[in-house]
Amino acid sequence: MFSFSDIAKFMTWARDGNRVSIPTIAHYLEQSSSRSHSSGSPYWRSKMKASAIYVLAAVAFLTGCSTEGTEPATASPAAPSTESAVGAPPRNAQGRIEKQFGEPAGLNDTRTGQPAFTFTVSNPRTNPECTGFWNFVPDHQYLFVDIEVTTTDKYADAVTGANNRSIKAMADRSLSAANWRAVGPDDVVLSNLVSTAALNCDEMNDDVLREPFAPASTYRGSFAFDVPAGTKSLYIDMLGKDIGWEWTIPAELAPGSSPGAANGF
Repeated sequence: MFSFSDIAKFMTWARDGNRVSIPTIAHYLEQSSSRSHSSGSPYWRSKMKASAIYVLAAVAFLTGCSTEGTEPATASPAAPSTESAVGAPPRNAQGRIEKQFGEPAGLNDTRTGQPAFTFTVSNPRTNPECTGFWNFVPDHQYLFVDIEVTTTDKYADAVTGANNRSIKAMADRSLSAANWRAVGPDDVVLSNLVSTAALNCDEMNDDVLREPFAPASTYRGSFAFDVPAGTKSLYIDMLGKDIGWEWTIPAELAPGSSPGAANGF
């Protein structure tokens, strides 16, 4: 039989950085066997062969040896994450998806991979006045935008994200005017875009956005925000703020007198 010293030799070689090949181990065991038991019985020789196989396998497993002339295996490159593999849109420094006015935004149903909730913010324009019963003076100037929301027939049951959050629970009432924010000309966040003057504007039409959305439906509305001249962007964060969207406001906006019809897809 082979002593532990035989195995220890190969373990020492491997520990010292030497490559120990399977043929080298087999040759050593064969020579050791013939020296120690050259006159043994056939039964004994068969037992020695079996022991050699076990020793060979054990040393090969423990030392990670390779066949002669074969380069050591290298780790395969890590597979790309699911998010990058499916081409998820990049986010800005605040974690929001950047959009252009007129470009759809929304939430995909994890189970189907298709949008279940889509909204489009479009037609931004500014005006120092608005149409209303009372002649209120705004704090700054009005920023008018139109919005259209579309839900699919799977809206009520759709889920999104790794935790399968309900899209309906996230989206219902989330787009009302009070939930929107802006980044002012000095990069300070503007948290109150709806002034008393803006509430008086007929262009402020977000009633349909303050109620739960029904499946397979389309809603249209408009906003009248009271913001300083030079305001840089408009954004909204969903429930939990793990997803949001941001629209850069063009530096030059043509003044408009009224929102007109909402722009859709």
